[in-house]
Amino acid sequence: MYQKQPKIGILGGGQLGKMLCLASMPWHLEVYILDKKIDYPAAPYCYEFVEGDFSDYDQVVAFGENMDIITIEIEGVNSAALHELKSMGKKVFPDPAFLDMVKDKALQNQFFNKHQLPTTRFSSFESKREFLASIESGDWNLPLVWKSRFEGYDGRGVCIVKTEEDLESIPESKCIVEELISIDKELALIISRNANGQKAIFGAVEMVFEKEANLLDSLLFPADIPQATRSEMRSIASQLVDSIGYRGILAIEFFLDKTGRLLINEMAPRPHNSGHHTIECCITNQYEQLMRTVLNLPPGDTSAIQNGIMFNLLGDKDYTGPAILEGLEEIFSTENVHLHWYGKKETRPYRKMGHVLVAGKNIHLIKQKASELKNKLKVVS
Repeated sequence: MYQKQPKIGILGGGQLGKMLCLASMPWHLEVYILDKKIDYPAAPYCYEFVEGDFSDYDQVVAFGENMDIITIEIEGVNSAALHELKSMGKKVFPDPAFLDMVKDKALQNQFFNKHQLPTTRFSSFESKREFLASIESGDWNLPLVWKSRFEGYDGRGVCIVKTEEDLESIPESKCIVEELISIDKELALIISRNANGQKAIFGAVEMVFEKEANLLDSLLFPADIPQATRSEMRSIASQLVDSIGYRGILAIEFFLDKTGRLLINEMAPRPHNSGHHTIECCITNQYEQLMRTVLNLPPGDTSAIQNGIMFNLLGDKDYTGPAILEGLEEIFSTENVHLHWYGKKETRPYRKMGHVLVAGKNIHLIKQKASELKNKLKVVS
């Protein structure tokens, strides 16, 4: 395919790394994975799996020195090492400076304001004491949304504070607070942009969250929203990536409030849960799109070929141990239903063990199938 096959290194060997490897297989790309254990989901599907810690500076540099291209499947990597690798002339996606900004929710919201992108009102605090002082002074009133500035993802590090009692459970950390808005829908889309400035945007999805764990439970594609909202999301995404010459793939999550106002919640510079459906529902999926982008190839066609509902297979809250999926026969006896089992050895409460995509043309029939399947499937030990 190439005169010299580039060596592509991915930091992270979970389910997203696995799906990136699968997307690279038709092109026979040399994809290397760095993560802690050889039994992680991506290990059987990559060119080589390197056991190591992607949060460790020295290990990331040592891994990346042997690569031509480095990308990520999770934000919690050592970005200082990525800066060093970029200085060596390695191609790093996303840019380490952008990753630094995304990892700090205060900097992320400041970025939205700087580039005149719509987001919620917020304030940043260096400590819990400083945050509580803002409540006492009346600068902020309950209810509000509290977020840890760092290392929050998949619902962790986020709390809706409604009462004085809720304040007591807030941990000691640097944080931001945001206004609690009246949400009508939670939406997302994924955009890619290569070094030549070529962009492609996937259609918007509507997300539903599991309330107890605050994890993505299911998504609907396409989102049930007005065309004007769809166009506004695309315009915001395009403005965002063009404003900084972004290279890579970017998932952007939005709130649509009860008045029809569209606000950016947060973003992820990597493949994302909100793009799992693209494997069966779009001509090009998000994983192939990232590979096209890092190789600076023209973007693939993001057109939809069918509708879909994706729901996560989460570990049952009462089980920890070797993973068993109950209801497997129901999946394979239902037309146009696709199982993605991640291959994690152990289930635990609310752990993402896989996902199911129910696809077709008739959205009402898809909803019915998805509801019936969801009630029959259970991850146990």
